[in-house]
Amino acid sequence: MEKRTCLYCHEPMRGRSDKKFCCVQCKSSYHNQSTSSIEAYVRSVNKQLRANRSAMHRACPEGKATVRKEFLKKLGMDFKHLTHTWKSKGGNLYYFCYDYGYTQSSEVGKVLVIQQQHYMI
Repeated sequence: MEKRTCLYCHEPMRGRSDKKFCCVQCKSSYHNQSTSSIEAYVRSVNKQLRANRSAMHRACPEGKATVRKEFLKKLGMDFKHLTHTWKSKGGNLYYFCYDYGYTQSSEVGKVLVIQQQHYMI
């Protein structure tokens, strides 16, 4: 009969023949360890998306505002991260982070920030 060991701590196990871990802590640690790098990346992207939404909300409390891109960057905006896009009937492409979005303004270095409306869904 072969000795079975815990997949995490490698200690000998007793009990059921299909048991993989010696205790709940080892089971949790094993699964947390195996997904930690992927989860860390997902958490970092979600953190940046929330920061982008927060920056646009602070820059545009009334639902529509034209602001400098540099101002949004100072508030923590990273223009590479977004949740979705929306194209208006006029052909303008809006980049959204949840319920706030922006499009290029006619003024150099500025963007038009808007809050999502019901017809954009």
